[in-house]
Amino acid sequence: MDFKKYSKRLFFLLAILFVTESRGQNYPVQVSVSLQPPFSGYLPDYAGAGNDNLRVFLLFNDFSLPFYDVKLKIKIEGNGINISSQSWYYDGPINLEPGIPLMLSGSDLAGLLNGNNMSFTGISRQVYDQGKVLPEGFYTISVTAYDFQNPQHIQVSNEGSTQAWMVLNDAPFLNFPSCGSELSPPPVQQQTFSWTCFSQSFSAGTEYTFELWEVFPATVVPGNVVASAAPIFSFVTSQTIFNYGITEPPLVIGREYVWRVRAMEIDNRQLFRNNGYSPICTFTWGSATILLGNLAVLQLSAQALTHRQARCNWDSLGAYDQYRIEYRRASPSANWFSLATNNASLRVTDLEPNTNYEAHVQGIFPDGTPGPWSNTASWHTPTPQQIICGQSSPPPAQQLFQPLTQATPQMIWQVGQFEMTVVSLQSLANSGGWYSGIGKIEMPLGVTLACEFSGIQIGADHVMYSGEVRAITSGITQWLTQYQMTQYHYDTSYFYPGEIDSMFVNANGDLVIINSNGDTVHVEISPGGTLVTDATGSQWIINGDGTIIPVTGEFLLPLTNDTLSVQELRILKMAMTILRNELSPGSISGKQQEMQTKKSSLENYATTQRQNLPIPATPGAGLSADTNVTVFYSESTGAANDQGFILGKAYKTSEVDYYSARVLLVMAREDAPDTELHFIGQYLTVNGVAYRSFVAQQLSQGKTETQVAADVAEHGVKKLVVLVLKKQM
Repeated sequence: MDFKKYSKRLFFLLAILFVTESRGQNYPVQVSVSLQPPFSGYLPDYAGAGNDNLRVFLLFNDFSLPFYDVKLKIKIEGNGINISSQSWYYDGPINLEPGIPLMLSGSDLAGLLNGNNMSFTGISRQVYDQGKVLPEGFYTISVTAYDFQNPQHIQVSNEGSTQAWMVLNDAPFLNFPSCGSELSPPPVQQQTFSWTCFSQSFSAGTEYTFELWEVFPATVVPGNVVASAAPIFSFVTSQTIFNYGITEPPLVIGREYVWRVRAMEIDNRQLFRNNGYSPICTFTWGSATILLGNLAVLQLSAQALTHRQARCNWDSLGAYDQYRIEYRRASPSANWFSLATNNASLRVTDLEPNTNYEAHVQGIFPDGTPGPWSNTASWHTPTPQQIICGQSSPPPAQQLFQPLTQATPQMIWQVGQFEMTVVSLQSLANSGGWYSGIGKIEMPLGVTLACEFSGIQIGADHVMYSGEVRAITSGITQWLTQYQMTQYHYDTSYFYPGEIDSMFVNANGDLVIINSNGDTVHVEISPGGTLVTDATGSQWIINGDGTIIPVTGEFLLPLTNDTLSVQELRILKMAMTILRNELSPGSISGKQQEMQTKKSSLENYATTQRQNLPIPATPGAGLSADTNVTVFYSESTGAANDQGFILGKAYKTSEVDYYSARVLLVMAREDAPDTELHFIGQYLTVNGVAYRSFVAQQLSQGKTETQVAADVAEHGVKKLVVLVLKKQM
C-alpha cells in the first residue's frame, strides 16, 4: 500500500465524522460525497490536481474478500438540468480493501467530470462547452459504485450525494469617483479610479478592463454612448485601481464622462454575472463654474420701491441662460420664495410693510446646472402711507406705465389709497394689463370689503392706472358680513373657469370638483391649504387635512360616513355639557337687549348723516379716471367715516354674539342624537386643527379628557357656530 492511498484513507476516518451519508444495509460498498466552498459552477475546477473541494468517500464492508474492484458513475441534477455519465462510461477500476476507507478528489475525478464522458439534458453540450459553467442554482451531485468485473449494470453501493448552491461572481463594484459626482480638476491631470471585485473561484487570477467614454453633446444618454461608440480610452490591469494621468487623453472641463470595468478570469472562464461588466458610472470633470472662477459669482443689490415692492438688480453674465432669485424675511427660520427671470433685474411684489427682507441670486447654465449663489442683499420696506378719509390720491404717472401681462389670485394691487387683494380673475393674462374679477380691500378699523372690478388697467408695478373698483354690499349694516375673508390663510389658489356644483376630497388626498354637467377636475391640495374660486365668485378653503370651509356662497359640507371613536364622542359630549351650563335664558336675553341697543345707535347715526353724503355715480357708466374705491350703500352713497365703521362693527359683533348663543343652546341640548354629534365632529376644528387630530394630540401630551373638552367648547364649537353665522347673516 503506497503512502498516498494510506493518507487518503486516514483522512477519511476524520472527515467521515462530519459527512452525512445514506447507509443502505443491502450494499457491500458505502459511498459518501462532500463538497466544500467556494461552490464554483465551473466543473473542471473540481478535477484539478490538488483540489479536494469535491470528495468521494468509499468504504468496503465485506470482510470475506481480500479486496474488491468497483467502477463509478456521477450525476449532477438541478435548475432543470441533468448531467450524468454516459451509459457506456464507468470510471475504474477502483480497488477497495475491507474496512479501509478511500477518498477520491481532484485528479481522481477527472474522468467522471470530463464532458466527453457525460450526457446532457436541460442544457446542450454545445452551450456547456462554451464555458463549462453551470447556470446559477441549487444542484445535487450523486456518485454510485458498480461491480467492475461484471459486464452487467450491477449496483453495489448506495447513491451518495451532496447539495450546493452554485453561484457566479458579482461583477466589479465601482467605488471612486462616485456616480454622478462633480470632480475638481487638479493643475496637472491626475484622477484615480478604483473598484472592488469579489471572486470565489479556483482561478489562477482575474484581470480587469477599464473603459472611459466622453458624453458629448451633453444631451446624449450615457448608456447610449457606451452601447454605440468606442471608448476614448481603455486599459487592462490585474489591479483594482487605475491612475488616469497626463499620458492619457485629456479630459475637458465641464464635460460629462462615463466609465465601467469588466472582470475576466485569466484563463477566459466566464465566472461573472453580466459577462463580467460592472454598471456604468458617470462623473463631470469640473464645471463651467470652475472654468469661470470668480466671474460666475453675481453681485446683487436691492432697494425698496414701496411698502409692498422692491427692486433687485445684478450683473448680467452671457454664460447664464436664466437666473433664479430667492427672497425671504430677514430671519434664519423664514422660508425662501423663488422667482425665475431671463433679465438681470426683478421687481419683488406683495411684500409686508415695515419689514426687513433679504435676497440672493444665482445663474442657470444652458444645461440646467446652477451657478454659485451671489452675495445676500437686504432692504427694509417702509410703513404704508396713512389713509386720509375723504381725500383722493393723485393718479399714477402714465409715462411710467408698463402693463401687468400675467396676474394671479392673491396679488396685492394698489387702488388709490387702498390695497386690494385679488381673490379671483376672469383671465390670468392680458397684454394690455386689463383685468376683471373679485377682490377684497381692508378698510380702516379692520373692516374688509368684498369688491368687484371690470376692465381695470393694472401696471407691472401692481398699481391701478384706470378703471373702477366697486364694493359688493347692500349697506352699512352689512359691512361685517365681508370682513371675515381676512381670517383665511392658505398657500395656493386655484381658479375654476365654471360654476362648481359640489366637491370632495378623495382617498388620495386630491380635491375632486364636480360641475353641473357631472364633469370632474382633480386638484392637488397644498399642505398649507388651497383657496378655490369659481367663475361665480364663490370660494372655498380646502385645508391640508381635507376639511372644506366655504368662504362665499352656500355653506356646503362634504358628507362622509365616518364616525367618532367612543372616546372622541365622549369628549364632544362633555364639551356640549360645558356650553349648556354656560348658557341660561337670562344670559341670552341680555345679549338680545345689547344687540337691539347697538342697532338703534347705528340707525340713528345713519339717519343724521344721510343728508351729508354725495349723490352716487351711475353704476356701469364706464371707466373712471378716479382710482379711489367708490362704495355703494342701499341707504345712500358716499365715503363712510370712522364713526360709521365703529358703530357698524359693534352692532354686527353683538348680533353674531346673540344668534350664536341661541344656536349653541340648540346644538348643546341634552337630547342631541349621537348621529348629529358624529356629523359635527367630522368638520369641527380646534385652533386650526381637525377635531380628531386635536383630541389625539392633546391626550398624547398628558391632558385629561375634561381639559380637552374645555378647549373644544371654547376654541372649537363656539368658533364653528360663529363662522357659519357670519356666512349666512
